Amino acid sequence: MNKVFKKIIVVFCLGVLLCGIGCGVFFTEFSVLSYGGEYTLETMGDMKTEDFDVEFESEEEVSVWGVSRLGQYQVEIDESVPDNTVRFRTTYNPRHVEPYAWWNEETDLIEYSYWYRNYDCDLAAMLEAKDIVLQNLKEGKLVSFATPDWEDVTVLANAESAKKVRIVN
Repeated sequence: MNKVFKKIIVVFCLGVLLCGIGCGVFFTEFSVLSYGGEYTLETMGDMKTEDFDVEFESEEEVSVWGVSRLGQYQVEIDESVPDNTVRFRTTYNPRHVEPYAWWNEETDLIEYSYWYRNYDCDLAAMLEAKDIVLQNLKEGKLVSFATPDWEDVTVLANAESAKKVRIVN
């Protein structure tokens, strides 16, 4: 064997050895980390509470679609809501979503949904998350992050209208 070939074999073996040491250190450090919980990023904006009223014209039962996936399964009584009206009291992040509701006369269905917005500067959120990740890594913790879109949706109707309204999936 010539000298160059021997040097290549030595360099290759040293590379494999160093990779093995690096992987061992990585897995040792990773195994001592614990879960530090979920953080809500503050730069993502304040929550806003708003009422959306939808009038309907039906003597039969009216279905409300779209709120059960947000945790609302029943209609609450509120006498301040006018007759033949469903009010959606929504707490949401206006920087992320824009809720809407509308009455479909043909199907006797009130649909409640939202559009996602993308108006945020992700750099601010990334820099805030970076600081939290580094601080928690120093403490031996891994953390996750949430950027809330919704807090609550409440379906309101007066006593007479509530008899005609049901929430469906």
